[in-house]
Amino acid sequence: MPFEVTKNRLQLKCGPPGMLASMADTIRRAGVGGLYYGMQPAIAQVAGKTALRYVAYEEFRSRTGNALLAGTLAGLVEALVWVAPTERLKVLRQTEVGGAAGSGGTASVARAAARVLAQQGVTGLWLGAGPTAARQMVANGARFAVFEQMKTYLTAWQAPAPAVLAGGCAGVFSVMLTNPVDVVKTHMQATPLTAGSGGTLVAVRELVASEGLGAFARGLSARAWKIGLGQAVIFGTYDAVRSQL
Repeated sequence: MPFEVTKNRLQLKCGPPGMLASMADTIRRAGVGGLYYGMQPAIAQVAGKTALRYVAYEEFRSRTGNALLAGTLAGLVEALVWVAPTERLKVLRQTEVGGAAGSGGTASVARAAARVLAQQGVTGLWLGAGPTAARQMVANGARFAVFEQMKTYLTAWQAPAPAVLAGGCAGVFSVMLTNPVDVVKTHMQATPLTAGSGGTLVAVRELVASEGLGAFARGLSARAWKIGLGQAVIFGTYDAVRSQL
């Protein structure tokens, strides 16, 4: 969670650049608890999307026999059903580090949801759904394909905890592929409730105009730590549990 908050703050240029400097700034502004802003939608998101991802993956894999295709389709399902709305609420909450809650901010996830629905309707929860779906499709397709190959090789080499190592490698690889679209998604989802959104292409133009192509590398290190560690845990746990069922 601390890496997730830091990644979003770096992508939104909130505070100083650099992962450690950003973490220190968050703690200075909001205490250690600031590193856990958006925890409620993050827990709901991770639990929900992981369940959807693996159920969908197993179904598509049984039908197609292809890990890359099955992972890509599973990513589309989880993005449109669950990730996009929870990501919108999480990003809104994380933009408030430092006290926005007392000055017109959303103050809590429940209030954020209520304000989005009141000001933008149900569709406001799916702001940024396009880049979210693109990110999840590419990321999950890559993760499952790389995981299957890496686990096979690591098992043959008798490496310790092959599923954990393969999951971590798959996670970092997916970050390298998807960071630009993740920056665009975060930029769109952080749009204030009182402002309209011009869509994905407008967000891309705004980012390029503000700082060039370097904008799409924002938060890369924090995101690599977050997803590398996260996928090591998820794939390792999934592999261990599945072998017992």
